[in-house]
Amino acid sequence: MIRPLIATILLALPLGAKEDPDPARFAKDIDRFDTQDEKSSPEKGGIVFSGSSSIRLLDIPEVFPGLTALNRGFGGSEISDLNHYLERCLLRYEPSLVIFFCGTNDLWKKKSPDQVVEDFDEYTRRLFERCPDAKLVVLAIRPSPARKSIRKTEAEMNERFRKIAETDKRITFVPGSWDRFLKNGKCIPELFAKDRLHMSPAGYAIWKELLTPFLPTPSKAD
Repeated sequence: MIRPLIATILLALPLGAKEDPDPARFAKDIDRFDTQDEKSSPEKGGIVFSGSSSIRLLDIPEVFPGLTALNRGFGGSEISDLNHYLERCLLRYEPSLVIFFCGTNDLWKKKSPDQVVEDFDEYTRRLFERCPDAKLVVLAIRPSPARKSIRKTEAEMNERFRKIAETDKRITFVPGSWDRFLKNGKCIPELFAKDRLHMSPAGYAIWKELLTPFLPTPSKAD
């Protein structure tokens, strides 16, 4: 019985596509979001930061003082994981603005840009079906010293994001999340944490500069 089941799963995947990881590995993280919402129910129509560990590690009060926003990033996630939990981590808030950073884990796990685009298309379709007037700000996949081997694929994926944004006025692509972290084709060391993967405070300072034009001023956010 096991072999036919595996065969069925494999046949269901597009040729060459990688199977999505089990989203249940994030169940505890999502449960914590539920608990937070039970304690303090967020108002609908606000700002949500959505994505993987670079979002999760973002200290919103520190980087964006006075900004009212939800951080719903969970580390190690791929866009397929965001889609699995989209109702609980994004849609139920009916956001007016979403800041998105995800996709690098997908590429690291050998998903192709084509497969990542398919997942991103599902993400945007479901977001705009629920919130047709929402704005989506997509931070370019950020390079890192630890993932130099996929630099070319990351650049290709960013080009895909850019082209998608050009076709939908609700989507803004922010290339600086790639460009500003490189000098002469190499990652700038001081912008990264000791693990050579995540950002240092100096890296988040760049994100602050890139994102501030899209965010309300503190007086309006309060």
